[in-house]
Amino acid sequence: MMAEMIGEFPDLHRTIVSERDIYLTYMLRQAARRLELPRSSDAEPRKCVPSVVVGVVGMGHVPGIEKNWTTDLNIQEIMTVPPPSISGRVSRLAVKVAFLGLLGYGLYWMGRRTASLVLSLPATQYCLQRASSARPNK
Repeated sequence: MMAEMIGEFPDLHRTIVSERDIYLTYMLRQAARRLELPRSSDAEPRKCVPSVVVGVVGMGHVPGIEKNWTTDLNIQEIMTVPPPSISGRVSRLAVKVAFLGLLGYGLYWMGRRTASLVLSLPATQYCLQRASSARPNK
């Protein structure tokens, strides 16, 4: 299944599996570093205690972690998010404009129906007739 995914979606595999393998390897190695004990005096030699780490990872990440364990990893490379492309920004803007346009049309349509409903009420008709008869003609 993984080989099928690599063939069909190489960018998705790189993002979801390979970069996560690098990140998991880096974090597990950070957790597995030797711990240096505090010294009581400067004359005392440094003592290090090996740490014990149990990492629970998905089955698909084990081969990648094993492969990356002995390599020097550049974690900053995968921790940065690339800026959005022009097409991504344009499509995001198009979605926002379409949403606001539909919202505006919906409000206009509801307002028009509400106004026609209010204007058709007998009480509104009476008030409009009184207002027009009270206004002096020029």
